[in-house]
Amino acid sequence: MESLNSTNKIPMKEQLINFLEHINYTYRINLDDDERLIIQTGVVLQSGNSDVYLRFNKKLELVEIYAYSPVKIPENRRQEVGKFLDFADSISYLGNFQLNHLEGDLRYKTYFLEGENPIETRILTDNFFEALRQLDRFLPSVMKITYGGIDANRAEFEFTGNVNPKDN
Repeated sequence: MESLNSTNKIPMKEQLINFLEHINYTYRINLDDDERLIIQTGVVLQSGNSDVYLRFNKKLELVEIYAYSPVKIPENRRQEVGKFLDFADSISYLGNFQLNHLEGDLRYKTYFLEGENPIETRILTDNFFEALRQLDRFLPSVMKITYGGIDANRAEFEFTGNVNPKDN
């Protein structure tokens, strides 16, 4: 007879693949070794195509979901975009933006710990789609800073729909 305390743990790889198949996303496994599992999928957002990576650090039992921006930020606009991303992170409830100041890559990251039991579908769904929603939500403002020449303060005022008193 099986103990009441024992659980049949479903491997994280199987859980992540089942999730992607359940939402009808195609994927490929980029890496699966003793330390990490990396699964890649692509998503079409309103603001452009995004590569999404589900990374599982097996030793830390940590799942990270990264949604990459379709645009690299030019070097001369990275500092201003970084200022706007500070604002974006302050009003985001799950995850955060990451800007590589050397390469210009922009991504949104969510993460959660594996735990002892299978991950609830809601946790996977919330983390996966929140990364996509936030990238899609803030990318238009990032583009205005990058290619429209506005500064982070103006982008924040435009995003929130408030009037910048300096514009009067």
